[in-house]
Amino acid sequence: MRNSVLLTWSLVVIAAMVVVLQVGVDGPVVTPAAPQVASAQPQTSEGHLELMQREYWPALQRQATAGDPQAQWHYGFALLMGTFEEPQVTAGIRWMEKAAEQKHGRALNSLGEVYAAGELVPPDHLKAIGYFQAAWAAGEPLGILNLGILSEHGVGRSRDTVEAVRCYRLAADEGSPEALARLGTMYLEGDILPRDPEKAVAAFKSGADKGSADASFNLALCYLRGTALPKDKEKALVLAEQAWAQGGLPQGALLASDLLAEMRGDHARALAYLKLFTAFSQEDDAEEQATDRLVRWRGKLVAADVDKSTVLKDALILARARRQSKEIFGR
Repeated sequence: MRNSVLLTWSLVVIAAMVVVLQVGVDGPVVTPAAPQVASAQPQTSEGHLELMQREYWPALQRQATAGDPQAQWHYGFALLMGTFEEPQVTAGIRWMEKAAEQKHGRALNSLGEVYAAGELVPPDHLKAIGYFQAAWAAGEPLGILNLGILSEHGVGRSRDTVEAVRCYRLAADEGSPEALARLGTMYLEGDILPRDPEKAVAAFKSGADKGSADASFNLALCYLRGTALPKDKEKALVLAEQAWAQGGLPQGALLASDLLAEMRGDHARALAYLKLFTAFSQEDDAEEQATDRLVRWRGKLVAADVDKSTVLKDALILARARRQSKEIFGR
């Protein structure tokens, strides 16, 4: 269970398509001007990336230049991460600052994350706190959520778990799925809040419904283990796949892989999810975990399953790419 949403996208060091999948997680929909002639929707992830580079990216640039704060934030974020060209940290920050000057909450929050994480620029926690406070003042719940994370872990300010919980609850009251997932984890772990599995499950359910991949995954584990819920592997599978679809969560892909193999004997789809886990996971032993499962499936996997898994894997990446494309570009 992850404890922080601070600059989670900066931890992803994988192929360009994966960066594309991450770049819009934090953001509102940008609706670019519709092209005069609609392009046919690509049927592969590579084709969709090419479409975004060819049509959607230039349209976003035009919107940003015209002064649209949402477009400026998305454009700066993509420049920062090197989504469609070489990373340009200075230019990316400058464009996000343009959006922040218009009190764009997501841009203010993202700038705070950049300075709090200190991976792309030298860390500056005072500046980060200022941006998070401004984001919250602009109505962005991620701002107060990130202030809570800093308080919980004593980063840039004194460690204060009471203040952290206060911040999380304020963010949750504003509908933040990330805050609901964090509160659910606290209720389940029982180290900061009194252990209360029923409240944990309620928070996870609400967070999952609002789009939190972490909440979906944690709720899947509750169904799998029978934590304040009847054991239900079918529901756990649905939620594990949802965790992948919502946020490209590697743990969700791994759990889906395990359940598909165990419950349905669907080794083609299980292998597709296992490939996603291996490609996306930051765990040091990801390859070892994958090998362990392949050994267990020996004699059950056939050549047709391997071929089918490649097609299924691309379909899963394509579905997520389309979802993120709608979030970033509005199409």
